[in-house]
Order: sequence, then C-alpha cells, then structure tokens
Amino acid sequence: MQQNLQDLFERALDGEPPPPPGDSAARAMHHGRRIRRRRGLLVGGVTAAAVAATMLGVNLAVSPDAPPPTVSAAAAAAMPRDPACTWPVRDDASDVSIFLADSITDAQRTALHDALRADPAVRDLRFESREEAYQKFAELWQDSPDFLAQVGPAQLPESFRLALADPADFRRLAETFRDRSGVEDLVGRSCRGARK
Repeated sequence: MQQNLQDLFERALDGEPPPPPGDSAARAMHHGRRIRRRRGLLVGGVTAAAVAATMLGVNLAVSPDAPPPTVSAAAAAAMPRDPACTWPVRDDASDVSIFLADSITDAQRTALHDALRADPAVRDLRFESREEAYQKFAELWQDSPDFLAQVGPAQLPESFRLALADPADFRRLAETFRDRSGVEDLVGRSCRGARK
C-alpha cells in the first residue's frame, strides 16, 4: 500500500508547474521529484550501458575453436580439423590449402595447377572439388545435423591441397600464389610430425 500511495503522489506531482518562490514545502516536493527522476534516469542509463557492454563483449569474444578473422568463412569451413595441426600460420607450414574464387576460369585453374606442379617447394599436390569438400565437411559436422542442413556443396570452395617439401618455403610460396588470379584465400597449416 505504501508503494501504491507513493506512485499516486508521483503521478499527481508530474503535471504540476514549479511552485512559487515562497512555498518551501511545495519547493521541497518539486525538488524531491526531480531527484527521484534523475536517479531513475541514471539507473536506467547505467543498466543500458551494462547491457550494451555485455553484448559487445559477447560479440567480440572468439571461441577457442573459431578460426582467426583473417581466414574466409568458406576456407574455415573447408579446413580439416586435426588436433595435431595449427592454422593459419605465417611461417613454416607443412600443408597449404589454396581456395579458389567462384569466378575462376578453367584457364586460370589450369595455369595455377601447372605453376604449383612446377614449384620445387611442392611435394604433393591434389585438387579438391566442391563435392569432395562437402563430403569432408559432412563428416566433420555429422554431429550437428541442423548446421549441416544449412550448407551445400555450392557454398564450399574448390581448392588445391598441397604438402611442402620444406616447411620453411611456405612464406615464399604464399607470396607467389596468394594474389594470383582465381585465388580467393591461401592458408598454411603446421602439423606436428610432418616431414621436414
């Protein structure tokens, strides 16, 4: 009942003009109402700021399994998950995935394949189609059927998968092929126990 009376009192004072200068009781009620209103606005503002900061923190937090932001989403989805491997790496990659752009032409794909085959740093070279990428993707995400249902082969990129003869050659290879026509992304991966 006390709260109900206070709410009725506040509503009654809301529409009142400021009291005349000589009425000290009316001025005290008017001043008290202004203080309570400021407190309410302050509490509301602090609450809104805390909610916004929490939302920002949640959105900026990166889960430990999430790929770094420099890797495209399609590349991240198509990268094999292996606990013995770290990716992406800037130096000393044992394996490299070169993801192809959707707009790549047959001539660009053939030229890239020939250039990779001729590069002495490349030990093994394999082309992976969208369908092959999707089969691997489906195996990786078999425990998440809802997620798997949202992705089809057309959403995964074609790629060249290669192993390097010497992981120290990765930086040179990346500089050579990263900006080539038809290349969407180039990701190096370092796996423990890889041949050096």
